[in-house]
Amino acid sequence: MNEAGGDSPSRKIRKRKNESSGSDVKPGIYKIVLSNNGLSTQTLITVASDPRLDVSQKAIDEGYQNAKTIQRMTQVAADVVKQLVESKNTVANFSKSLKKQDKNEHKEAITKSTKISETIENLIALYIGKEDKRQGITRNPDVTVINRINAARWYGSSRPDGMTQTEKTLLKHAQDQLNAALDETNAFFEKDWLAYKDAMTLVKTKRFKDTKIFIKN
Repeated sequence: MNEAGGDSPSRKIRKRKNESSGSDVKPGIYKIVLSNNGLSTQTLITVASDPRLDVSQKAIDEGYQNAKTIQRMTQVAADVVKQLVESKNTVANFSKSLKKQDKNEHKEAITKSTKISETIENLIALYIGKEDKRQGITRNPDVTVINRINAARWYGSSRPDGMTQTEKTLLKHAQDQLNAALDETNAFFEKDWLAYKDAMTLVKTKRFKDTKIFIKN
């Protein structure tokens, strides 16, 4: 059985319809409560380890803690990428509006929008890689944050005797790369993004359609 999971980083902003799967629950006794239309019922269930496997409590506890750490890191990456994608979409919509109004008059603002969009895309790539539109089986040579996290997740969930130095090293590599990406992202939002927003507030755009006064008969 699994606990409720979190989000995964994605270039698409979409509302999640189903609850994602999270960490495996630890063996123990759990209460289940079912509610519907004002009525509820409950019962107790026992979750046990696979009797064919000899897994120590130490290994169970360490594996569970490792999974929860990885889930938190994945959620942070998902939240960051979502904000980057939202910002990029904002830039794209603003640039589209400027081009529609007068692309020659707003040439400088459009150029700044293009550059800031490229910067955002590079930041997104730190977490999930560059967008690849090639067909067939492809491979991105760059090691991303999510690559590091997935490696730590896979190794951590496959060790019946608990965390070894290999899993600890992989987890540290994932944490270090995530922190480095966060530093770069935060610096962008604190400096470049604010400067872009300030510059765009000075752009004279037609935000409202011209109106007229109607003469009464």
